Amino acid sequence: MHKMTVIHLALLLPTALLLLWGCTSMSEKKENVVLSAEQTGNAEAQLKMALEYDNKGLFEEAVVCYRKAAEQGLSIAQNNLGVMYKDGQGVRKDYQEAVHWFRLAACQGNVLAQSNLGWMYQRGRGVAQNYDSARYWYTQAALQDHAAAQNNLGTMYRDGLGLKADTDSARYWFEKAALHNLPQAQHNLQQLKSESNTNISGE
Repeated sequence: MHKMTVIHLALLLPTALLLLWGCTSMSEKKENVVLSAEQTGNAEAQLKMALEYDNKGLFEEAVVCYRKAAEQGLSIAQNNLGVMYKDGQGVRKDYQEAVHWFRLAACQGNVLAQSNLGWMYQRGRGVAQNYDSARYWYTQAALQDHAAAQNNLGTMYRDGLGLKADTDSARYWFEKAALHNLPQAQHNLQQLKSESNTNISGE
């Protein structure tokens, strides 16, 4: 799990899909997402303080500041607060609460939250295990070129999690992730190539 330190642009998703995956419509969410200049400044100030506390290992103080920024709709803070609940840093470990904050951030297009939410669905942490939902959120992050999500998506295709195994799709996503020098993706890609060569030699 990673914490967000930069803002990423959201993918434009149809309202129907957002509602399907547990996201409120933009009109319903507008007050939480669209901040005034004064609110934005305050939220960003709270986020800055939270990151400083977090980096110093002062997790309880970080949680307080993350929450203040998250409640104002700042997706970075929402994702980071989700990580704190997922890992039990500064708060009691609570997967359901982690999912809540990941979802709020993911629905705004936050790439790390999308990847984190996919991970929660894949492993059934805080939600019922659902490979379709995991693949959906991994894909949203992977399309924004998030290496870990690309690797995880490749793993799902390789292992046939929630769908028929697809070596070509697995290779495609492993290659994407490997371009970011992600060690696990490079290992997975090499392993896939080795298995393919073994199968060819055995024919």
